Amino acid sequence: MDSHTYPGRGLSVSQLIFALNEELKRVAYSPPFTLEAVSQLNRDASLALATIREWRNSFACVNRIPMDVLTLIPAHFISQRDRFRVASVCRHWRGVFLMHGALWSQIFLRMGEECVSILLERAKGSPLDIIVHRHDPIGTIALISPRAQQIRSLEFRNRNWLDIIAVSEFNSGQLPLLRTLKINCLRTFDWYSPTVVTPPSPTSFRGFANLEEFVFTSGTLSLLGHLVFPKLTTFELCSTPDSECNALHLLEFLKASPLLNTVKLKISAAVVLRGVPQEMVVLLPNVETFSLHLAEDPTSEVYNIAAHISCPFSRDTSLMHNMDDGNVADSLGVFPAPILWDTIIHRYMASPIEEVTLEIKGLEEEEIESLLTFQSSDATIFRLGFNVDRTDVDEDELDMSLVEMGWKIFSQALITIRDHPLLSNVKRLHIKYKAAVPNAYLTDVAHGIRELFESLGPLDELTIRGCDLRVFLPHFLDSSWPDELEKPIVFLRTKELTILHLSMEVDEMECASAILKLAKSQHALAIPFERVTVHMEWIPGEIEEELRRWVGAVDFHEDEYMEYMES
Repeated sequence: MDSHTYPGRGLSVSQLIFALNEELKRVAYSPPFTLEAVSQLNRDASLALATIREWRNSFACVNRIPMDVLTLIPAHFISQRDRFRVASVCRHWRGVFLMHGALWSQIFLRMGEECVSILLERAKGSPLDIIVHRHDPIGTIALISPRAQQIRSLEFRNRNWLDIIAVSEFNSGQLPLLRTLKINCLRTFDWYSPTVVTPPSPTSFRGFANLEEFVFTSGTLSLLGHLVFPKLTTFELCSTPDSECNALHLLEFLKASPLLNTVKLKISAAVVLRGVPQEMVVLLPNVETFSLHLAEDPTSEVYNIAAHISCPFSRDTSLMHNMDDGNVADSLGVFPAPILWDTIIHRYMASPIEEVTLEIKGLEEEEIESLLTFQSSDATIFRLGFNVDRTDVDEDELDMSLVEMGWKIFSQALITIRDHPLLSNVKRLHIKYKAAVPNAYLTDVAHGIRELFESLGPLDELTIRGCDLRVFLPHFLDSSWPDELEKPIVFLRTKELTILHLSMEVDEMECASAILKLAKSQHALAIPFERVTVHMEWIPGEIEEELRRWVGAVDFHEDEYMEYMES
């Protein structure tokens, strides 16, 4: 007899077949032979065959997956539709998945009352993630009310603000499990029946006292002034273009959220500081990540707003602004003015900086993206960024070319680095900009490089990537240096100098020769380089050998032309 028994039946396959055979004999030879007896025999035979097939399928590899592993499979599907499909693979899988309520806890109210009811039944007592769309049936919203205390997250997609207020009041009690609220409210009123937006009533959002994460997409900041979530730790704001936004509403919201840990703000509308007291400073002592991006800010208003916020223990701070019309005036301040810069630094960075990176890129895509990054000794990062997009701009309307604009921004960045109040501890400096300097800018940029080097102390690393060497080594090149640069650029004491993928305004032989002269000069000043690393398309062998006499270690690499272009 077969030793395998089907779970829950207590019979082996052999026993099932034997019993079925005996029943066939009994029915066939015992009078009278009735239709009811045959029908019962058919049902018994069908049940036996189904049992056999079910027992046989239990030996399939897909059905021998451990329960704790099997229940993880649907959790990897983002789409709820895929979860429905995976629950229909077989009877065994379906039974297992229906036992785990957490797999069915994401509920879209637009699916209708029947589907929502089924999901609520399957979810049992699991925390619920509710997604409310515009024009969702009232009946489905009513179904959620009795389960309000199970709601873990609540998301409104493309809802009218008045509708959101109404839904927020559907339960008069508390929402003890609610931790996440996402509101996408692009319109503050219904276009078909416009009304003035009124502040939420005292009963609105009163059950949201335990809220920890708030993601808000809106066309205005004024709505923030009516929301208070005292336990909030994460706040993400995306303000879409509308009328001008007053930063006072944002500052007041942040002030009412002292426990914030992560703040990410992106505002695409024009921002004003009307009504903000000059002395107002919102202290956020728990924030570790802070980013403020003004997408329509050609006048660096981002820094004025940042000056009213203090995140002294932030580990990662980004202040970004950009413009889309592509026209930057010659006098534009891309980076903060010295006094404002000093204020901002002391409100966001407590430790001296050790590393500075200046990178400008994007010329190939008809835009400029400049990024100035400071990193402190405790790995705190602070970024200043500016972006200009000229993709759809008529060149005849522009004041300066893209390359000229890039070097204008580059020169302002050098001043910003130099004005940093904690600059004396910098150990690593990286400069990246793959573009030739227009002749009209050679002198100004070279002066900026010289003044920056004079303000720095000894460096462990200096990296020059893709830059025009004419502004770094004007007195070591045989041609093309600014006649007005009377005082030579003196390289500071540097342990490691790295020059990567030069801008090809000067041929390789002259560049290599200038690097050799620089190394000799540093050796003569008793501050020789410990290591020099150079990547060029072609390196004269005699230069490399000569350089080894004046440098502790030399690392030369010949890069193919395509490698240079891709860099």
